Amino acid sequence: MNSGLISFIRESKKKGYASTTAKWKKIAGGGNKISFKKGNYTYEDVYFGSRIDSGQERVYEKGKVIWIMAYRGGIVPKFESMHNEAFAFLKRCISMMPKDFPARGPKSCKDGKWRYENKWKGDISGFIGEENIYFNNDLICFRHYLGGLIKGK
Repeated sequence: MNSGLISFIRESKKKGYASTTAKWKKIAGGGNKISFKKGNYTYEDVYFGSRIDSGQERVYEKGKVIWIMAYRGGIVPKFESMHNEAFAFLKRCISMMPKDFPARGPKSCKDGKWRYENKWKGDISGFIGEENIYFNNDLICFRHYLGGLIKGK
């Protein structure tokens, strides 16, 4: 996989979801969208929902989709009051994504009573994974994701 594309995905995520200042745009159907463009690449992240959400990240090269990641997850219902704290911690973890696998965060991350765990199979060209956030060893937040390169004829 091209190192320029991996670098672009990393930069896009840091300026997208992992950013504390990113501006999300409301879209039809109750969704939210953020975009980033650099050179021939464009990144879009579109999601629907808040406590439980589902979305898709896409990278376009010269207007054609070349990489996708789909995801679904959210906050465990009995911990909804911790939503803001959990997602702020998730943003910090995603900002520490592995250099060679910028799909989500690192394999693990800790901050006081918060713990993030991320397990995946594959590499950035084709993968499936699961991330979980714990507070005092209680599962607070979960997410499943999959994606990779898109190849046409």
